[in-house]
Amino acid sequence: MFTGIVQAVGRIAVRETRGSDARLVIDAGSLDLGDVGRGDSIAVAGVCLTVVAIDGASWTADVSAETLALTTLGALAVGDGVNLE
Repeated sequence: MFTGIVQAVGRIAVRETRGSDARLVIDAGSLDLGDVGRGDSIAVAGVCLTVVAIDGASWTADVSAETLALTTLGALAVGDGVNLE
């Protein structure tokens, strides 16, 4: 369950366009990914995203065109900071 309390500030490390969708690789900053696995959800700027891969201190999520259009995620660029919970 999400608490609405920001746990860490991460950064967009990679933004890859996949048709009208996107794949984001997010540097988790100080967020502990030790208990996070594929299929888990992490809220990014208030939007719940599903973890599709983890690599050290970063993780990857696929974001649909609909989510990009209806949230602030569509405006994110590499290097942008994002609240994580």
